[in-house]
Amino acid sequence: MSPQEKKQQNLKAIYQALLQLMSQKPMISISITELCQNANVSRTYFYRHYQNFDQIILAAQAQAMLHYLRRLPSSTVQVDLATLMTHYFKLTKTGVKTYQLLIKNNKINILLQTFQTVFQLLLKQKRLDNHSSKLAEPYYLDFFSGAVVNMSIRWVNDGLIESPEYLGQQVAKFVHS
Repeated sequence: MSPQEKKQQNLKAIYQALLQLMSQKPMISISITELCQNANVSRTYFYRHYQNFDQIILAAQAQAMLHYLRRLPSSTVQVDLATLMTHYFKLTKTGVKTYQLLIKNNKINILLQTFQTVFQLLLKQKRLDNHSSKLAEPYYLDFFSGAVVNMSIRWVNDGLIESPEYLGQQVAKFVHS
């Protein structure tokens, strides 16, 4: 196994162990020793790679978003906002249990940070077709990210009643109106 594969395997193990423990008790009650034992990794591994549990979540969420980006149409093709947001809401629906745990443990800042990072990357790569010029204005990314993440939180808390396609269209409608 290559060092990169081992690193990915350890991240997956420690993240899954953290989610499992978070499903049993609040994150604030989880010790590093308990997490490492459940993940079958050493405390040295933890301290070498992470300063806190949030960094584990951020690293795992970044991996999930990279996987999300790979599922978008070819990197040379621009995507309209409704399609992009539909993919985001599909990703949220697929990972709804994780999303619920993050909400329950007040980790909304991680959801925001992950969304903003990926959205900025898409803007930088000019992947958005016909996107609103508002997206380039100061503070608009913060506003937009907060709106989308809050929509997804409400959607999750309401039981995923609407389709990801509907929500994607709503985001596009709100931005373009």
